[in-house]
Amino acid sequence: MTIRDLVDLAIDEDPRSPCLWVPSEHWDDFCAAIRRTPNLIGAVIYRDKTIRDGGPDTDIMTGSDVTGRRR
Repeated sequence: MTIRDLVDLAIDEDPRSPCLWVPSEHWDDFCAAIRRTPNLIGAVIYRDKTIRDGGPDTDIMTGSDVTGRRR
């Protein structure tokens, strides 16, 4: 699976989450896969979600994962 596939899966699993974080080591590959560059605050919009660099050695996380909310 590619990083884009994993992001798509995370979005599909948590469709109500407004945002998602991608591990730093995959950030450049993800941006290249969707053919976008980060905006001034370092985010890209993909499938109506704000996607950001989540830092090194992290998992792909949705906004629901970060805030502790349950679906």
